[in-house]
Amino acid sequence: MKERDGILSIAVCAAFLGSCGLWLTVGTSGVPGLLLELLGAVLAVILLYRRKRLLEAERQNHAAALETQELESREAIKRLEAEGRQELETFRSTLSHSLRMPVAIIQGYAELLEGDVITDPEVRREYLGKIVQRSRYMTDVMSRQFSSGERFGQLSYSEIDLIDLVSQAAADIRTAAAEQGVSVQVVSQEVQLMAQVDSYLLNRALFNLLENAIKYMGRPGIVTIRVVQKGDQVDIQVRDDGLGLAEEEATHIFEANFQGSNRVRGQGYGLYLVKRTVEAHGGAVSAESGLGRGMSITLTLPLRPAAFTKNASQE
Repeated sequence: MKERDGILSIAVCAAFLGSCGLWLTVGTSGVPGLLLELLGAVLAVILLYRRKRLLEAERQNHAAALETQELESREAIKRLEAEGRQELETFRSTLSHSLRMPVAIIQGYAELLEGDVITDPEVRREYLGKIVQRSRYMTDVMSRQFSSGERFGQLSYSEIDLIDLVSQAAADIRTAAAEQGVSVQVVSQEVQLMAQVDSYLLNRALFNLLENAIKYMGRPGIVTIRVVQKGDQVDIQVRDDGLGLAEEEATHIFEANFQGSNRVRGQGYGLYLVKRTVEAHGGAVSAESGLGRGMSITLTLPLRPAAFTKNASQE
């Protein structure tokens, strides 16, 4: 703006001096008029030069702005592509973690029913029921995953028996665990423990914990699920007596994509999803481990979420 104002001022002066010089030259035929005309011409040259510089500067600024805009567009496209790849990988890993264990359970029961090992009609009906149950669970997984993705802030609460949930998870995974030389047991002083939770997410978290324990045992052993009520909270501990992990590494196992030194397979999303699930319930998760001392992961959950407790007190 200042450059344009300067050019305008020079143009006005040049025009004024030129007019004055022309008047003096015509009127007096003297030198002053010629000098004024010459001065006006000089100012006109300066005007043209400064205008040329202004146009050149504007052209360069415009080119620089276009280049900057193009670079920003490229960076934005790269960010969107990276975010898209990350979301796709998260979706794939989440779906994989949700379906891998139910598929293994269905396969295990189907193989038992296929041979002549199970002949008792009642047991066969029970195993067929487990296959149907896990098939329905997989249908729920697909429905939730494709309809809304992971919405940890919008849990679908229902009242369930945690002892029954844990016992069912242990029963479902025993066949797959036995193939690795691992036994699974449930320990609790409670016969029944009712809680308000999102059964789908908590069930998946339990399967992730059990799958991790079996996968990283590194030797035959025992996985123990211990359920302990502590006032209005409950601790669900999954402990194995496997090879364990260094203490400094154990502090990072709940981070997304974390791969420990004992990596077997996977992308490191299982325990991250466990942590997200527990925190969404208003709880906390912790881990203890050491080389040769196995791994212990504890989920601390409120038996009733804050919203239910508040509503109950108001009633």
